[in-house]
Amino acid sequence: MGLITWIKAVWNKLFRKEIEERFQADIQLSSVMESAINKYYNITAGKPPWLDPDDDIESINFAGYINDVTAGLVTLDLGISIDGGERAEYLQKQADYVLAVITDNVSEALGNCGIMFKPNGNNVDYIEPGNFAPTETDSNGNILGCVFQSQIDRGNWRYTRLEWHRFEDTILEDGAEGKVYRITNYAYKARAGRMATNQLSIGDPCKLTEVREWANIEPDISLLNVEIPLFAYFKNPAPNRIDRTSPLGVPVWHNALKELKDLDIAWSRKSGEVEDSKHMTFVAQAVLENPMTHEKVNLPRFVQGLEMGVDADSTIHEHVSTLLTDQRIKDINSILAMISTKCGFSQGMFVLDEKTGMMTATQVEADDQETIRTIKNIRDALQDTITQLLYGCNVMADLYSNTPPELWETLKEGISFSFGDITYNYQEDMANWWKYRIQGDVPPWLYYVKFEKMSEDEARAMIEEAQPKEDTLFNKFQEE
Repeated sequence: MGLITWIKAVWNKLFRKEIEERFQADIQLSSVMESAINKYYNITAGKPPWLDPDDDIESINFAGYINDVTAGLVTLDLGISIDGGERAEYLQKQADYVLAVITDNVSEALGNCGIMFKPNGNNVDYIEPGNFAPTETDSNGNILGCVFQSQIDRGNWRYTRLEWHRFEDTILEDGAEGKVYRITNYAYKARAGRMATNQLSIGDPCKLTEVREWANIEPDISLLNVEIPLFAYFKNPAPNRIDRTSPLGVPVWHNALKELKDLDIAWSRKSGEVEDSKHMTFVAQAVLENPMTHEKVNLPRFVQGLEMGVDADSTIHEHVSTLLTDQRIKDINSILAMISTKCGFSQGMFVLDEKTGMMTATQVEADDQETIRTIKNIRDALQDTITQLLYGCNVMADLYSNTPPELWETLKEGISFSFGDITYNYQEDMANWWKYRIQGDVPPWLYYVKFEKMSEDEARAMIEEAQPKEDTLFNKFQEE
């Protein structure tokens, strides 16, 4: 276990201990899932458990590549439009804030056990597994209660804030039973760097006002008429077979761990074979010494001495390694095909191009039903997550913004999502539109606007200037 991993494990224990003691809450995060979170994080970081320097096994971090490719397809041309009044404009700003980094966050979520989107009153916080702990779920596995951890280092102090969201039973003003949504915040401070095994807590309690960023946060609030949690959890929509009782998700490649290991081994063997393929000339060791001084002679790197096993009739031997390139590529493509399948993609989604030697994600075709279905399922989950996030932003706006409140049902009707076609091919589309332009099916200026990034005025002016002038009597008179 590396130092950083060890420190994180110690801190997680302190995090768990403080939650259980301070909030008297049960954490729905098993040791199995805690271990899986660390393992998945290391795999995505290019440090899988099968690395073996002694056996020359390195990692090409293909898991991270899968995360990025999948996230790119999921968020392709993603757009969110919110129509309405001032509150809708406020929510549009929150949506734009999220869209600016949505691909990166989706990639992180798909490469681990999901990610939390939580409004903070100004914008949105993104919280990775290990920094939040579910405390309550429903029968569908939706997280209803959760404790979030955030930290700020300032000077010689490390400040930690624990923020607990949950629903609680209460008696309403009319005497009827109901529920309130309660948010409780506690702050702590400890000497920075005190991550020793004998540290028994995350620090001493302190006021939220000691940290500038937390000064306006209420220590404890209860909200009525809140229907769903004011946070949104996004995860890969696949069953968690690591811990079937956990509400957390698993990476998009969780079924292909063995194949990812096999791929790293196969690629390492291929790299080692290439590295060892340099031409070598072996000569008898006696030839390598100066007969006058008996000192060793400096030789080029492709000449080596050989004392044992030299043929008596010859003192020079040539060695040229055999590269098993075709066999290696077939083996790697076989592994890639299984990875594609186990990740929910169509066969051949990932392939090693024999001409370029590069592993690439192929263009998604209209008949790649497995890939299309997987991307659609993830898009649906992402859309639900962002919708729930906007609900939370709307509630938080009642507390922290000056915009007039609006009913969520009205705002929700004005929210629309748009996703790009993952089977879209830019070059084919451009060729088709050029054909339409030549045939006269579309005005020429429209082609230039769509594919040459011109404005309509620029395109129209260019076309008009390119038109031949009519041969009029006035033109002839000017020429004469």
